[in-house]
Amino acid sequence: MNRRDFLQAAAILVAGNSVLPPGIALSQEQSAFLAAQPSYIDQHELTFFSKGQRNAITTASEVIIPRTDTPGAIDAGTPRFIELLVSDWFTDEERAPFMAGLADLLERAGGDFAALAPAGQLALFEALEEEASDSSWYSLGNIFRVWDFEAPFICQLKELTVLGFFLSKVGATQVLRDNPMGRFDGDVPLGPDDASYNASPTLPTRKYFYQVTDRS
Repeated sequence: MNRRDFLQAAAILVAGNSVLPPGIALSQEQSAFLAAQPSYIDQHELTFFSKGQRNAITTASEVIIPRTDTPGAIDAGTPRFIELLVSDWFTDEERAPFMAGLADLLERAGGDFAALAPAGQLALFEALEEEASDSSWYSLGNIFRVWDFEAPFICQLKELTVLGFFLSKVGATQVLRDNPMGRFDGDVPLGPDDASYNASPTLPTRKYFYQVTDRS
């Protein structure tokens, strides 16, 4: 199994099969790997971060996705996702800049980011955002990218928080909504007399659209 397939399987282990995007087919090797694993998110203890680091990540993730009328990052188990990903799935090369950024965050916060007042937490985040504003991570349209371990820490933290939140059952079922337009499959050929397909999940039949040329 290559690294990409392995990470895809790892994401399913962490987030659960219920949030597997439609259209993604697992290879036989991935299926066998997943079937042999215990519940990853429940079986693994959190031992990588120190207490202060864990509190900082927990608080920071909730700053990024706070609880409002919808669940926040803590409700979705995002801090646990981040720690497991950093400890178990990052390479040493990927982990080093993240941990350096976390150490810098704690130093700027006087050693305890979680102890700062909400205004102080937000101000520190805004300072980090301003310092990182020239990063290519913020380039317009830069949404389909591989993991950039050289991105500024604030960018990495935001990306991991959003990823963990929307891979969770809470994020996928209580915040995301179904696409009312259904899913378009662009690789299904049309017959010579066919028009467009209707991809509505509640109406899976084919509809034809006829051009009205004369109603007079």
